[in-house]
Amino acid sequence: MPIPPLLCEHSPATVRSSYRAQCGVCGSYWDLDSLAAETSYDASYPEQRGHFDPRVGGLKVRTLRQWLRRSDVSLRGKTICEVGFGGGSCLSFLAEHAGHVVGLEINQSAIERVRASGVRAELLLVDPLPTPSRNVDLWLFQDSFEHIPNPSAFVQWMNEHSAPGATILMVLPRGDSLSRRMLGRLWPHKLPDHQFQWSRAGVLDFLGRRGWSLAREFFPLKYASPEMILAHGLHKIGVGKRAARSLRGARVALPLNFGEMGLVLRHDSV
Repeated sequence: MPIPPLLCEHSPATVRSSYRAQCGVCGSYWDLDSLAAETSYDASYPEQRGHFDPRVGGLKVRTLRQWLRRSDVSLRGKTICEVGFGGGSCLSFLAEHAGHVVGLEINQSAIERVRASGVRAELLLVDPLPTPSRNVDLWLFQDSFEHIPNPSAFVQWMNEHSAPGATILMVLPRGDSLSRRMLGRLWPHKLPDHQFQWSRAGVLDFLGRRGWSLAREFFPLKYASPEMILAHGLHKIGVGKRAARSLRGARVALPLNFGEMGLVLRHDSV
């Protein structure tokens, strides 16, 4: 199978290491196992991951609150765009605290389901790239940037629809993290739908060449119940339906981080 060009854009050459085709400059890499798999972002995608479970949604909002505190990012009066809102659990929270909320999704069925809930948000399909009604002050990526297949075109589109001094709040797996190096194939973020894993240097350089500079870093903890952890493990080995059912008993939440990075970036030239 031919290896696609590296999304970090550093070099046409890659260093092969086990299941990874790694950039020799920044350490970002293609996961060759995931490249060989097929992931369909259809109606089953959010269902199998429990995106619509209300207990999971509550923990996602709790997690987002903590990330906002740790990153010192304010929502007040701003136009927020959540990229990849999944079950939409955070959109209502954002709508309560921001001036205007835009939600992007690749799945039309997810948009229709969240729209039916009555959430006060502008819900848009990401393909083709749309025109939001307002320029965006804050772009929010909650484990979604690593799913974007053409980040160069996407960030160019972001720049075209960003307000002056716009901010990115981003949490994503760190491909050069200690946990990834220690756990190898057992790393929780090694999943069929995580084909390209960004290193810290890779994502910062990629966004830096497009006018975004690092303003703050934080250590993002994610609240997860034991049932969610079990469901994630089942999803990792390909047992999606059982994973969704196992979420129904979610009660206790634990703060976890298995190699994720939290970044705040600002654009100075929009």
